[in-house]
Amino acid sequence: MKRITNLPKRKTIRLPGDAYRQNDVFSVTIAASHRHPWFHIYVELADVAVQLLADLASERKTSLYAWCIMPDHVHLLLQDEEIVEFLRLFKGRMTPKSRRLDPTRTLWQRSFYDHALRKDESLETVAVYIWQNPVRLGIVDHAFVYPWSGSLVWPNWRQFFL
Repeated sequence: MKRITNLPKRKTIRLPGDAYRQNDVFSVTIAASHRHPWFHIYVELADVAVQLLADLASERKTSLYAWCIMPDHVHLLLQDEEIVEFLRLFKGRMTPKSRRLDPTRTLWQRSFYDHALRKDESLETVAVYIWQNPVRLGIVDHAFVYPWSGSLVWPNWRQFFL
């Protein structure tokens, strides 16, 4: 069998390894495999994701500024000593829970999209943008009523909308 050696290089959506500095805050999007609406079909999985985010943040001393669990993806705004490790743990711990619900599907798309906030980007503005995702998608009329959004840094995050 002849080996194929001239395949195109796979495009990476992640930042290079040296871009992950300890004090940076990252906006991250993790997509479900094939954009399957896991968290819409299995609402209990969305609840598990929220609890796991809180547990991981507490365990790792992560600053979790904002999260929003959408039907087919997850948005996060966080600061962690090793952001890639936080995301690896989150995805890895969610996977067996999804397999119990539907063993025929894969929960996560490979990798994730991340963006290190620049100095001119406001944490609050990015957080509000994340929390507004369900409004932009037409799921709810007001971000503060969506049950799968939140913040561990700002426990009263809904006041941003009042």
